[in-house]
Amino acid sequence: MSKIEAINITNKSDQVTFYVNQAYLEKNKGIINDRYYENFKDKKEQVTLIEIEEIELFNKLTGIELDYKEFRRNIIISNFKICEMIGQKIKINDVILKIHEVCQPCNYLQKKLNSPNLVKKLVNKSGVRAEILSSGYINIGSKIKKIK
Repeated sequence: MSKIEAINITNKSDQVTFYVNQAYLEKNKGIINDRYYENFKDKKEQVTLIEIEEIELFNKLTGIELDYKEFRRNIIISNFKICEMIGQKIKINDVILKIHEVCQPCNYLQKKLNSPNLVKKLVNKSGVRAEILSSGYINIGSKIKKIK
């Protein structure tokens, strides 16, 4: 079963991210109380998702035990190949997301861990960016479905 494992936000870009049990995703605006709410460069950057399996594989291969939130993606999911959904839509409760592109790793984590090759290790494995097409609440445990 594909579902949400964690929801991760922060109020300011330079702040530590934190988990919430529930979030409201607003069409064309983003996640309420997140740093990018109404503050994104492109509609495809309203929300980010990453597979928990990719994080766990990264941790296993590197021997580093990073908390899921350290990857700075909003929605951590399981049992769903999100990087294979580019150009397609998914539904979580009443929320419909259009997956636009792979979200390549940022230098934040590389700098934090002082690991010069970190970004290269995460290319095409660090989640996706999506646009919010319909508003609604998501929760930890919410199921994820592919839609047409």
